[in-house]
Amino acid sequence: MSYESADAVVIGSGIGGMCAAARLTAMGMKVIVVEKSPYPGGRCSHREREGCLVTTGALMIPMGPDSAIRQAFDAVGAEMDMVDITGRMRYRLNHGDYDLPPGGGGLYGMIEFAMGDETEARALFGRIRDALFNWMPLDTISIREWLDQYTDNVEVKNLFQGYCAALMGTNLHEIPAGEFFRFLKYSSKGSRFGLARHGNGALMESLSAALTRLGSEVRCQRGCKSILVENGRVTGVVISDNNGQERRIEAGIVLSNTGPDKTVELAGGEQQFERSYIARLRRDAADAPIFHVSFVMDRPLIEDFDGCLVFGNNRNLIYLEIPSAISPGTISPAGKYLHTAYGAPANAAEADLPGELANTLAELEKNFPGVTEEAQFLVKAKHSGLFPGMRRWAGYGMPVNTPISGLYNVGDGCAPPGTIGTESAAASARVAVEMIAGRSLS
Repeated sequence: MSYESADAVVIGSGIGGMCAAARLTAMGMKVIVVEKSPYPGGRCSHREREGCLVTTGALMIPMGPDSAIRQAFDAVGAEMDMVDITGRMRYRLNHGDYDLPPGGGGLYGMIEFAMGDETEARALFGRIRDALFNWMPLDTISIREWLDQYTDNVEVKNLFQGYCAALMGTNLHEIPAGEFFRFLKYSSKGSRFGLARHGNGALMESLSAALTRLGSEVRCQRGCKSILVENGRVTGVVISDNNGQERRIEAGIVLSNTGPDKTVELAGGEQQFERSYIARLRRDAADAPIFHVSFVMDRPLIEDFDGCLVFGNNRNLIYLEIPSAISPGTISPAGKYLHTAYGAPANAAEADLPGELANTLAELEKNFPGVTEEAQFLVKAKHSGLFPGMRRWAGYGMPVNTPISGLYNVGDGCAPPGTIGTESAAASARVAVEMIAGRSLS
């Protein structure tokens, strides 16, 4: 076995791992990122299918100045080539579609459209304002139970179901009320979102190149065999290449982007960890599966639409975007339109993955009759198991630090409160690096 050393090792090149590496590199550390696949990015990358750049998971990427993703890119001077789609949201309910107004006021407008009654809408909106600025509900009830206190209106609950499933990855009855309002108050207001002009893989390559320029490395096709621990402290990792050749990298800091469960396994199992950590890991440990459908057509499925369509009229289908309409000429060949749709299980903890993927496709046909005959399907995927939509539900993330000194988790399995999706993974990296910086200064 050969040996080398680094200031820090990052296992996995998903958005959490890459943002952590960027922040540590900006602090002057030599970081080695190891990635078992041939490409960086994990669920924030793309693959080429029939000339189209098809996402491996993430689609809307936060890009505003307060975004942890933007901050990580800026820290190492990496370019984010994005098409800003902030505010281009359309919500579909049983009685019609609602477009967010460009000038703001969208939340109240959505509620009034759903309820069809101005008096009822203002009453519910007042309750929401109280929850945001007076008494924020606790996590002891779901957002569905919170809504049940104040309205019996089915359509407004369908609206919030679509909103929650599309943006937070789980259902109205699965998201703690407090977590929903934390997201609404601290993460959604003023956020900016975009589509990567040349695919998410180009974003990750841009960040990888910036790390390399500053002396760090991103090594693909290198799997982590184990995290080395001695006397309660991390000492490095053992990695291997595709030929099975093993190499030890000594480092006093290791950040794992593989998920908290896999981190425990790599570090030698539960016996290496203090019991309360394992108890927290095993409690509320369900992941959030998601269904991904990408297809190409000779026309856009929705004319003159370059935004995000969120569904509140389905059981499984939750979201549709037409990347080719948002970034013409870069995502698909001329005259072809790539579409990406997502679905979510009606109950994330008890999902019927094959059946609900099939129903996602059926609901796509219901909303757009004829699409299943006209479209060429490139992806019909179930993201679950080792690669789910999220490794833990919104509101149930693990802490980024562990009882093993120098060992941290980053990614959506340890989302900071009030953050979701790719932003939560990057925010976990920000928290972890702040802890490391504090430890280095003490």
